[in-house]
Formats: sequence, structure tokens, C-alpha cells
Amino acid sequence: MTHGRTRYGVATLLAVALLSSGCSAPEEDGALPPAGASYETLPPYETVPEPGRTIEATPPASLSGLEGYLIAVVVPDASASSATLLSALKDVVSAGGGDLQQLAAAEGAADPVGAALDRALDVEPDLVVGLGDGIVDMFGFESAQRLGQQFLVVGAQLAEPTDNVTAVVWDGATSRGSAAGPDGDLVDASITEQRGEAAFRAGLASIQDDTTGVVLYLD
Repeated sequence: MTHGRTRYGVATLLAVALLSSGCSAPEEDGALPPAGASYETLPPYETVPEPGRTIEATPPASLSGLEGYLIAVVVPDASASSATLLSALKDVVSAGGGDLQQLAAAEGAADPVGAALDRALDVEPDLVVGLGDGIVDMFGFESAQRLGQQFLVVGAQLAEPTDNVTAVVWDGATSRGSAAGPDGDLVDASITEQRGEAAFRAGLASIQDDTTGVVLYLD
């Protein structure tokens, strides 16, 4: 009986000790910082933004590192806007040493943009580019089915982009296709060669840095 009481007494003391230690104040290393403490601000792009978030575009003065990089561009129509963007893309890709393959939508086809996109995907490019608002609806559907393929949309944006779709927009070129309204009036005159080149440099540089799935706003 004496041994039983002794074991019971020891167990009780241990339980009290454990409860006391559990209620003690945390060590200094795990303490929360005092109110008003400052936190280090991470530089831009240190943390990849959530898909669809709009951030400021910062186009580099020049772009390199495209050697061996295959870009397939879907040209939705023969409009002046598409021609301007295509010319800008050619200049940027050529200066960067990349390879460009053009896939034009055939007029009169049942689904001209869809057929051009299928041909673009067939060449197994590193990147599929879409020009302007004419590609938005088809890119919005196909890009969500092909998460391993990178897409770049310039002069428009997807309503609900996945993290494999990067877009570059500016005032007058913010179309979201038929699924949602643009951020403002669409103005064809806002699509210039200079702005197109800046947009492609910004978009390609962002993809090179693995900052994808975002909308880059070009001021």
C-alpha cells in the first residue's frame, strides 16, 4: 500500500509540473514582435503575384536570351492592329535571337482562330502568343486545358487567367473578350509599333523571370 501511494504521489507531482511548464511564457526566440515593429519590404517580383493580378509593366530597354526559344504567334485577322503587333513582335524576337513561327487565322473558316491555335500548338513551341482581342475567347478556353504550355496575350487579357497565361495591356487595349467588359474604351489608335515592342519586351521578360499568370499594365 505504501508503494501504491508513493507512485500516485509522484504521478501527481509530474502532472502538476507538466501543466506548469505548458502555461509558462514562451521563450524569447518565439515571441511575437512588439507592436509597431517594422517589417522588411520585399523587392518587386520577389514573391510571384496571384494569377490574374494586375501589376505595373517594366519593359527592359532590350531583351536577350531567346536563342533556341520557339515562339508561335496566332494572328487573328488582317487588321491594322494585328499587323502592327506582329511587326513589333518580329522586331523584339529578332533582336533577342529567338525563333518565330506565324499562324494566321484563315478567313472563312468555321473556327479560324481555333484552327490557327491548334496549328500553333502542333509545333510544340516554348510560348504561344496571341495578338489583341480577337484571340481572347479561344485562348481563355484552351489555356486552361494546357497548363503546361505558356501563353502570352498582348493588347488584351483573359477574364479568368490561369498561371500559365501572362497578358500585357494599356489604356485603349484592355479587352477581356465576350466573357467580361474591358477596363475602359477600346481604341485601335492606342496600338502602336513602339507600344507593341515595349509590351512584348515586358511580357517576355516577365515569363523569363517566371512571373507568369499576371496582367502587366503598360503606362
